[in-house]
Amino acid sequence: MAALLLIMLGTVARSLATAATAPFDISGTIVFYNGLSPDEGVYNYRIPAVVQTKAFGCPNKGCRPPALVAFAEARHGGDSSASRIAVRTSFDGGDTWSEVSFAAGSENSTTARESCKANRTSCRASNPTVTYDEATGEIVLIYVVRGFGSGEDAIGNGIVKSTVNPLFSASTPLNWSAPLDISADFGAASGSMPGPGTALTLEAGPHTGRLLVVSHHGPYQRDYVSLSDDHGASWRTISTTFPGMDEAALTQLPNGSVLLNMRHRQSPKIGRGVAVSDDGGETFGPIYYDATLISPVCQASIVSFDDVVYFSNPASTSGRSNLTIRMSHDSCKTWSSELLVEAGKSEGYSCLVQSALNHFAVPGPPSGGILYEAVDSVWGDSIKFARFPVSPVAATTFIV
Repeated sequence: MAALLLIMLGTVARSLATAATAPFDISGTIVFYNGLSPDEGVYNYRIPAVVQTKAFGCPNKGCRPPALVAFAEARHGGDSSASRIAVRTSFDGGDTWSEVSFAAGSENSTTARESCKANRTSCRASNPTVTYDEATGEIVLIYVVRGFGSGEDAIGNGIVKSTVNPLFSASTPLNWSAPLDISADFGAASGSMPGPGTALTLEAGPHTGRLLVVSHHGPYQRDYVSLSDDHGASWRTISTTFPGMDEAALTQLPNGSVLLNMRHRQSPKIGRGVAVSDDGGETFGPIYYDATLISPVCQASIVSFDDVVYFSNPASTSGRSNLTIRMSHDSCKTWSSELLVEAGKSEGYSCLVQSALNHFAVPGPPSGGILYEAVDSVWGDSIKFARFPVSPVAATTFIV
């Protein structure tokens, strides 16, 4: 087997239970893979998103660790085949995962087509974009609504929510709300593709608790930012647009500003497109380019916690390889260090957890988490979860 250079981002390989668990190797646990859900009519999975909830009752008796909730598009082939948003949950920091369930979307059937056409219920769903609303204790999942026509057929936007209560366990699927059609609220952004990956809940400043999501309208046409000040019940799209941009992510920097990081198809050597807001996402400054963040034409992820910003993408100008996590300690003015997740080629999409992994679920030194598209020697195209150190810990290099 060809040598593959990896940097170990978790603990050493360990045996796992069978039924609901996925294979494990030194680069992480495989969460979604081809053939995972044959009974559900799913051929393959793509487009990862992940969120961490809060712990319940810790450190007292009855402590329930927080849940890691992973999402992916359930597909039957290429981009236009996505029908539902699949979900798996972990209570042990990503070592083992629940059975697959579905948060939104529908398979193609006569009933689904009629309901979708009549009132946008039972439509297809894709582009999972997720955040955790600590004020309500809810996972908020935003997605694009698709019809059953040709191509990707984006016809609107939807949202579902779920509360992880203290009685929830890995053996019981999350209970999702009925889908809410937010297309009218999105206005000009209606039918645009959110994220994918993370939406944003503001944790500081005068707009604390505000939800923000960025979406792209058509391939490299423009990006929109939409926001909610009532926990996702209603939305509005700001007037500023970002021409020529595509898939994007938002984060609140340690200095309080909101940063927008965007995909584009200009020369990859000029780096990722960036714009900054100093008023909680109401307005943004002009687009500039971060030349350190080299990238092929691909999605990326950016999050901030504990005064550090983390960015993940295929760090290459020649193709989707060298998936790397970079760290900034000065609100993205400079990038001081990096970790190689996987050197090989893959589809390249990734999603970082928006907070450090809770120590009740992952004892030991602080760690972060990443859900990413990989190529496995046994399972082929897959989506893996890995942990990585968030304090100065020497990484160990392996050749396998």
